[in-house]
This record gives sequence, structure tokens and C-alpha cells, in this order.
Amino acid sequence: MSTLREYLDDYKNITIDLINNLYCDNIDNLDKSMKKRQDILDSIQKLDYSKKEINLIINEIQLFHIEKRLKDVMAEKKEKLRIQMEKNSLSRNANNSYNKNLYGKARVFSKKI
Repeated sequence: MSTLREYLDDYKNITIDLINNLYCDNIDNLDKSMKKRQDILDSIQKLDYSKKEINLIINEIQLFHIEKRLKDVMAEKKEKLRIQMEKNSLSRNANNSYNKNLYGKARVFSKKI
């Protein structure tokens, strides 16, 4: 059976991989990594350790700093995506308005002369 430190080290490594995947825009790998992290958290919850012991190990491996970095990177990517979506929406609206004005007043006759 794995120890708490091994679980937390695996959790830390997966978190670092998540950060790297976010930087490289490897969106496909995020779901698997998040699932692995959740599995590790579930396994830790089944172990019989006190909060004090868990916090001591977390502080030793500086997991809080890595978690904060992941949160910051995710917020940064989220903001970039939001801005890109707004640009796409404005572009789509402008294109629709242009096409509506250009072809909306056109008169097309279907009668043979």
C-alpha cells in the first residue's frame, strides 16, 4: 500500500504536468490528468492520517505553491479564451451586418425575358 507521501508526490507531479499542458495548449490531456488527481484525492481520503500530518507533508513538498500556480495559469488561460470569444462574436456580428446590408436590398428577378 502506498504511503501518504507517495500519493502527495504523485499528486504534485500530475499538477505540474497540468501546468505544462496548459502552457503548451494540450487541452486533450487535461481530462485524464484531472481524473488522476481526483483518484489520488479519493485514495488519500481513505487513508488514516490526521490533518496535521497531511499538512506537514504538503508544506514540505510545497504543494500549496504549485496549486496556486495552477490556479493562476488556469485563470490566465480562461481570460485569454474569453477575450478570443468576444472577438469572434464581434467579428461574426460585423459579418452578419455587412451581409444583411449588402444582400438585403438586392432585387433579384426570376422572370424570364
